[in-house]
Amino acid sequence: MWLSLVAALALPARPARAGQPRDWMFNVKPDGPKALIDYFGTGAQLSLEHTLSFYGKANTLTTRTSALLAFALSELSASADLRVLFLSFGGTVGYRSVWRHLGFEEGDNGDYCRACDREARRSQDPIFGNTGSTDRFPWVEGHARLYAPFNDYVVLVSLLATRFDGRDDLSYDWFFTNIHDGGWHQRWETTLFFKHRDWGAIAPYLQMMALPRNGERDAEWAIGLNAVTRPGFVRRDDLLFLTVLVRPDDPYYGQHSYYLPLRALLVYRMQLSL
Repeated sequence: MWLSLVAALALPARPARAGQPRDWMFNVKPDGPKALIDYFGTGAQLSLEHTLSFYGKANTLTTRTSALLAFALSELSASADLRVLFLSFGGTVGYRSVWRHLGFEEGDNGDYCRACDREARRSQDPIFGNTGSTDRFPWVEGHARLYAPFNDYVVLVSLLATRFDGRDDLSYDWFFTNIHDGGWHQRWETTLFFKHRDWGAIAPYLQMMALPRNGERDAEWAIGLNAVTRPGFVRRDDLLFLTVLVRPDDPYYGQHSYYLPLRALLVYRMQLSL
């Protein structure tokens, strides 16, 4: 899901102390139950998770259930992640209801999609109004993640995932801000974080997705940045996360309300020990 990278950063945390570093989210996660509360402008997500360590603190099993409510959709999901040293393997199952559903028709002369440009999507989905259709579907994802700390200031995080969406064909994906068919798709994400305890972390971000379209698979690259810090709105264990990806000159890509080939998300998270 769109919070996969946020989860990769926020979950490896240890109990806070006075003067908690602004890059605390890169530390080892503590055992026990926690609640994660995310706010992202057009919606919020509540997650309950439990972490159990074994053979030392670097090996953990984390289970999580989440409920999301946003401007365009709602979703329930459950996941489990097994981390062994610098590698983790996990899976997620979920069910999504999209009430601002954007579905399209095949274009002329064999084109994949008619009226898929951002302006046409904006006219089909006005800010105040109804798109006139909904979509409800299950999804499942399996993923592997690599954490590679080079030193105290540089950390590589790389994710490889395969995902099945039961969505309608030729429909807009609100999470990945793209238009594709239902079925299996894959993605690879790599982020190289430069971090410091006094200000947090910033990183170049590279994403590749292999999307199903009209019986074929289109490979698409996007570039951008991620940034994370502890804003300190509460005494401990909060973070502010920004992610931005761009694909210039791609009519299928982007948050269509902005008329830009841009995917941007700002998330504020609080982590509460239970």
